[in-house]
Amino acid sequence: MIILLVLGLALLMVLAYKGVPIILATIISATFILITAGMNLYDGLTQSFATGMGGYFAKYFLIFLFGALFGKVCEIGGATDSIARGVVKKFGAKYIVVAIIIAGAILSYGGVNLFVALFALYPLAMSLFKQADIPRRLFPAAYVSGVATFSMSSPFTPAIQNIIPTQYLGTDVTAGAVPGVISSLFLAAGVIWYMQHQVKKAKEKGEHFVPRDTDKAVLNEAEAEMKETKLPSVIVALLPMIVLLAALNIVKTSVITALFLGIVAGLIFYYPYLPHSLSELWKHGSKASTDATTAIVNTSAAVGFGSVVATTPAFQTAITAVTGIGGNPLIAAGLATTALAGIAGSASGGLGIAVPIIKEYFLPLGVNPEALHRVMVVACGGLDSLPHNGFVITLLTYSGLTHKEAYKDIGITTMLLPLISLAILIALFYFIPGWM
Repeated sequence: MIILLVLGLALLMVLAYKGVPIILATIISATFILITAGMNLYDGLTQSFATGMGGYFAKYFLIFLFGALFGKVCEIGGATDSIARGVVKKFGAKYIVVAIIIAGAILSYGGVNLFVALFALYPLAMSLFKQADIPRRLFPAAYVSGVATFSMSSPFTPAIQNIIPTQYLGTDVTAGAVPGVISSLFLAAGVIWYMQHQVKKAKEKGEHFVPRDTDKAVLNEAEAEMKETKLPSVIVALLPMIVLLAALNIVKTSVITALFLGIVAGLIFYYPYLPHSLSELWKHGSKASTDATTAIVNTSAAVGFGSVVATTPAFQTAITAVTGIGGNPLIAAGLATTALAGIAGSASGGLGIAVPIIKEYFLPLGVNPEALHRVMVVACGGLDSLPHNGFVITLLTYSGLTHKEAYKDIGITTMLLPLISLAILIALFYFIPGWM
């Protein structure tokens, strides 16, 4: 029954929201679904769950690893700090929130992991929010607006969400470029306008920056680093990112090759700013490897859960109903991907579940694979950031804020506006000749 499937999905959301490790939460929820569906528990966990999880891990491990290593090179080479400070300085005190969004987008688009970018931007943002007297509750939404909306789903980006469909659809990261760029520009303008409007409203209501006890050390550290740290120029900081993007989009190398070239370029261009102790470099490499492994294991667990869900009769009934929407396969694909990303609490996890399933339904019907690629990439960013999303919880915890204080703005910038962008994208594919 579909109601039992929904209860199993709700259980996963509750467990994740309560802080249960995602790998345990997925196993518990998968167990509930298998038992209530009357399916073999042992086979479901050892075959469906383990095979789905293992398959995703094998397919994407090197991408996660090389991405984490590239981000770490940018971090210890001072590139993330240089770009963040350069962008903020350019925009000035009046547009600090806009600067945080743009800086986050540049780092995300340049292949820097969103956790690495957070650690670089947070101290700087708190210092600047204090100077401009902007309430700190607006930081999480400003940050995710930059790293996890248009920069995650637009054409050309090396984000894992833009890479997953290429493994199944025979497309590349430029898929659906023209409609994709137009909808991404709308989303970028939307989140920037919204966040700047929220700053204005907060000032009109008399809100101020109120530091937490934990911020004092952060502010002191940020001020000390701005005075003492020697950083590469913004141009030098951007060069390895340009190498990565050029290899991926112009030379059309594989993602792994592009990331490897980015790492090599980072070691060359950032050499004067990197630790010159080999043991220190290995220590940073070890940390990046651990972070990459943790990230892919958690995402793979969500995919394993999705694989169990996909074997149930109730899911087959639901997916048949969704994919049977007459005359508009892109709407069906968008709805299915959005729902699965929301269930998994992960854009990449939901996409990893959705692409192989939707591919089997729609490619035989002659649906343009580039249109399908771009719609699914944008759709996975619609409901992925529900309150149980792992990064949302991490971001709020790291920022010393609660869901009650900061989640509303996160929800609007990472769910409502991306869903509007998705509707625009689907309309563009139908109205721009040659896409359908």
